[in-house]
Amino acid sequence: PSAGNTYLYLYYDLGGMAPEDMSCLHLLTDVMDELDTEKHTAQELNTLRNTWLGSSGAWMDCWTGRQEGRPCHAKLIVGMSMLERSLEKAVELGGEWLYDTQLTGPAAEAAFARVLSQQKLNMEQQFIQQGNAYAAVRASAHYNVENAASERCSGVSYYHFLCDLLEKADWAGLGAKLETLRAQVLQHAQLTVSLHGSEQALDTLRTLLPGSRFAAQERDAAQPYVEPLTPPVNEAFMIDGGVNYAVQVWPMERRSDRKVLARVMSYEYLWHNIREVGGAYGTGMLSSDGVEYLYTYRDPHVKESYDTFAKGPAELAAREYTEKDLNDFIVGTVAKLDTPRKPRAEARETDRRYFCGITDEMMAADRKALCAVDAALLKEQAAELGAAMANGVRVVFGSKDAVEAAKDLFDTVETL
Repeated sequence: PSAGNTYLYLYYDLGGMAPEDMSCLHLLTDVMDELDTEKHTAQELNTLRNTWLGSSGAWMDCWTGRQEGRPCHAKLIVGMSMLERSLEKAVELGGEWLYDTQLTGPAAEAAFARVLSQQKLNMEQQFIQQGNAYAAVRASAHYNVENAASERCSGVSYYHFLCDLLEKADWAGLGAKLETLRAQVLQHAQLTVSLHGSEQALDTLRTLLPGSRFAAQERDAAQPYVEPLTPPVNEAFMIDGGVNYAVQVWPMERRSDRKVLARVMSYEYLWHNIREVGGAYGTGMLSSDGVEYLYTYRDPHVKESYDTFAKGPAELAAREYTEKDLNDFIVGTVAKLDTPRKPRAEARETDRRYFCGITDEMMAADRKALCAVDAALLKEQAAELGAAMANGVRVVFGSKDAVEAAKDLFDTVETL
């Protein structure tokens, strides 16, 4: 991607994992930086990683594939960037950090207590700062496996998981559980290695991997990640901060041309009625894989915003759209798809398309569908939107007063 720089990603398949273990695996990626190995303390190992590598880390990700059946591809990902000459050191340090960090003993137990307390505090702050993102994932989890896994690993469910661990404080038991899961994934799960760099770097990597910690005698075949979806429920979560985040999510088959409708709803209706009139800091509609949703950001209202949401489809369906309007909508939508990426981001997007089975022909077909949107299709989609929204769910993160004033909209109310 750029001269001398190399990007190495290792993807461990999580398709065979039990849903209840996914939260533990996500926690594992967050605590490893705080753990010692037999060779180095955590501080020493982090210093070595920062010295030899541009960046390094581990995280989990899920994507809905374009293959038949729309499978969910769940991966534990280890990513490292480096100068090409540091590739050997990257494999050495990455192997030690990932495989050899000590998950049991007094030092590990102290790290667990420290990291979990900080994570819980960070999530409580993020609920106040970006509650719309948490509300969208929470609501979308009812409709597809990708979002169900994301909610389990980074949403309200994960927050409950942290609170439960902190209350029990069984750090020895947690360490043993993490050790078992780490061995299960790192030693047996299908591993896909992705290198973005020169041919010479690829040749070097091929000689390094067989003798590295990443080598394994036998690995399981990759498979889609599955978990049962929960029935839709309208939920409100009361948070501090005096602001509200209202979200309405509904299921929708993947159609790239609906992204134009989302842009029109965002800028031709919601921006004026929610932002300028209602006083929210932000608002919009998003159309993603399997779901669509409306949201508000730092909103002084809850009930009033849902009333505004409900009026949107009819207003858009009644409007007239000129050729200039349509060109502006389409160009703005396509520009979002083709945003320039830095080499690291381009590498990760290339890998995602590989796992999800996304071809250049599919991307071209998506752009063609976007460019073919006309006034008749836009008005038809807007007219049908109200019925689709009625089949969705509402999730709010908001103040006590605003939630109580709109309590009739929700099945459950919880204080976070």
